[in-house]
Parts: sequence; C-alpha cells; structure tokens
Amino acid sequence: MRIRVYTVDPYGRITSDRGTVDVLPAEVLPVHDAWSPCACPKCRAETGAGEPTTSEGNATAPPVDLTTMRETVAILLDPHGGPARSTPSDPELATLTETLRGHLEALTPEVEHLMAALPKNSILRYCILACLGEARDRLRAEPARRYGGPAGHARRLARVLNALCDHHEQLARTLRHKEPGDDPR
Repeated sequence: MRIRVYTVDPYGRITSDRGTVDVLPAEVLPVHDAWSPCACPKCRAETGAGEPTTSEGNATAPPVDLTTMRETVAILLDPHGGPARSTPSDPELATLTETLRGHLEALTPEVEHLMAALPKNSILRYCILACLGEARDRLRAEPARRYGGPAGHARRLARVLNALCDHHEQLARTLRHKEPGDDPR
C-alpha cells in the first residue's frame, strides 16, 4: 500500500511533506476487545505513557501530580477553603510551606503552557493570568504576624495552589482534542 505522509498546521496548510511511503501489511493483525489507547501527545502526557515531558518539551521531569497537591492543600484547608480544624506543629508547618512552594513552582509553568492555547480575548485566560499573578505574589511574600503568621501564609499558599489545580484540570478538559477554531470558553 502507498500513502502520502505530510504535516498540517492548525489552519490546514501543509508544513512538511515526506512524499509517498510504501507500507507493508502485517502478517498477523492483533485482536483486541477494547479500543487502543489514544496516541496523541496530550493523552500520552496525561496517562503517563511514553516519555514524561515538561512544558518546554524536555524529557526530564514527570507531569504534575494534582492528587498529591490536593492532598497537601487538604492538610491546611477544609473543603470550603477555611482553615483546617487542627494546625500542624511548627516543624510540620515549615515542611508543608516548602512543599506548597515546590508545588506552585512546578505547576505555574504547566498552567502557563496550557493557557497559551487559549485565545487572547478569552475570559478564562484573564482569570488564569490573575491567578498566576497571585501565585507569584504569594511565592514572593514572607509570613507576617498581621496576617496569621506562618500558618496564615501557608494557608494562602494552599488556596492559590488549589485554584491553580482547578485551572489546570479545566484547561486539560477544555483543550483535549480541541479542533482548530473552537473557542474554549
């Protein structure tokens, strides 16, 4: 069998053309009772199949773990975003604060990368930009006695991390298999 192999950009223009390729049939076709998994880069990154990639395309860092991030947030906040019933001890609080900072530093570029696919005038894009600005402000801030000391600072980090997790999930749902020209609002 002969097929023509080429790459198309989102606007339907051919960007590279490898010409025609001869494809030989397989001797025995595999028989499955289920659909084969999607092999697109977005689904491979979400399911963990293939090489783990970062937003820059490097195969060095694993994808973000939203479940672990949400579990960390749950230690400091109740389901409604208020303070948890018990406050961790000072050493635990210091560890949690550093963990939250690490989560924010890992998640921020991933959300920025996903947000780049949104239209410039998208309301969702503006909301995410505001949240990213808040995350950067929280990362620069230091605990202040006026705002609850170290515990208050950790809770503010947890709230912005929770919001970024929400945005990451929403972007992943919105942009998965998005057709060119679709408005993801």
